[in-house]
Amino acid sequence: MTPDLPDKYDITVQICSHNRCQTLKKVMESLIDQTFDPSRFELVLVDDGSTDGTEAMVRSLEVPYHITYCKHTRNQGLSTARNTGLKAAQGKVILIIDDDVIADPHLLEEHWKTQQKYDKCVCNGWVNHVTKPERPAAPKFTMADISTSFFWTSNVSLKRRDIFEAGLFDEDIKEYGWDDQEMGLRLMAIGVKKHNNYKAIGFHVKRSPRRGDLERICRQAEAKGRTAVQYVKKHDRWRTRLATGIHIPRMAVYRFTKLANWMETLCLNRLNRPGLKADDELTGFDAWCVRQMSSLYYFGEIERLYKQG
Repeated sequence: MTPDLPDKYDITVQICSHNRCQTLKKVMESLIDQTFDPSRFELVLVDDGSTDGTEAMVRSLEVPYHITYCKHTRNQGLSTARNTGLKAAQGKVILIIDDDVIADPHLLEEHWKTQQKYDKCVCNGWVNHVTKPERPAAPKFTMADISTSFFWTSNVSLKRRDIFEAGLFDEDIKEYGWDDQEMGLRLMAIGVKKHNNYKAIGFHVKRSPRRGDLERICRQAEAKGRTAVQYVKKHDRWRTRLATGIHIPRMAVYRFTKLANWMETLCLNRLNRPGLKADDELTGFDAWCVRQMSSLYYFGEIERLYKQG
């Protein structure tokens, strides 16, 4: 597969969004003061069925760079949205960021430097986690910043020709999770190499969980469990099983936590205690309980699907 459109820009910034209007505006504004000439890049924004005023915001925003706005009338899932954006792109290099990643002023310049230095190259930038949708004066390392992923779509670039050669994103994966890892395997198969550039910084906005988020977090974990099973079935090897946790030792740990539902009981007793309000920020042991609940729902969905056959 080859791109239909010719190279018109050096870089296409590709973002997909669904109902994150206010944060997305901050992201788009963070591209205004890039050290990379705005005439040399475009933003291809795919609005995947948003109903929160995203289109009106985009059309009213004044920016020095070109915007190609693609609208899905209904939510079609991230893989389909990414492919819509890739087919509309006209950059030699594709820089994929999420709709909650604020760009450092040097983000595009640093990705371009790496892409010029190496031929068949995936460049992973530094995804620095922050709690507010604003650009900090300087990044501060957090444990959440650590990733061993080959292809992490919060802040990653590659040549447009290479992602088309690999076959674009797998649209069988409709729900949250593992679509970028699946793409990464296919990029490796065609000889693309990974290079990290920690000067290419994107600030990923991820606020601390609230008690009222628990239901959404558990549903998202179930979706990620379903896509994990899809991922392993498509590429059944040690790398995918270790990444997803779909292997005997990790499933044994899950089954231990399910004995008499002791882990879920412990966590829910903590999170349902009197006085804890829906909008209360969860830290420490409370946040740990949320992570354990997410893990229970993730592995529970995996086990359910494998029992079904």
